[in-house]
Amino acid sequence: VRLAGGDAPRPQVPQPPPEDNTVYDVPVGDSYVFGNPNASVTIAEFSDLQCPFCSRFHAPLFDAAKAYPNDVKVVFKNFPLPMHPNARPAAKAALAAGLQGKYYEMVELLLQNQQSLTGEKFKELAGKAGLNVDQFVKDLKDRDADFEKKLETDVELAGKVNVEGTPTYFVNGKKTHGLPVEMWKEKIEAALKEAKAARK
Repeated sequence: VRLAGGDAPRPQVPQPPPEDNTVYDVPVGDSYVFGNPNASVTIAEFSDLQCPFCSRFHAPLFDAAKAYPNDVKVVFKNFPLPMHPNARPAAKAALAAGLQGKYYEMVELLLQNQQSLTGEKFKELAGKAGLNVDQFVKDLKDRDADFEKKLETDVELAGKVNVEGTPTYFVNGKKTHGLPVEMWKEKIEAALKEAKAARK
């Protein structure tokens, strides 16, 4: 559209996307739970273990969750992006660690070592996490098809709940993004209030 006098219209300042207030159904499924499984606040994290933003925003969420040990549980969902070739093998390494009860310890180590996500590095990190390394290597090989299925389940769920990038978070089904610790605590407090009101 041209304005009178032939002047081109001024470019519009891009507006931030409207906040998505949908409450999505993000089931825990057979994902590993961090915190109290019966907590009234569930935070689902869709993450890619090779994504630098996922690494940066992971710790603040977990620091905030640890401040509410009875009220908050975090559920990690894998969303390995095609441009990150090591994200999928890393996700499987975390799942193999999960069989020995060290899923979240391994996730943390993998996020801290994103520059070198190789088979050798996975073994080194498994040792650091206190795993039986031989068993870890065996599970990684023998359970590959199981792990592949778990990843596909997470990726399908991400599609259903409109995850477009990583990291994406859902607080009791409401979508949000990476936040500093204090802002996570505010979100958690608000979700606790809502949960309490819903129970009345």
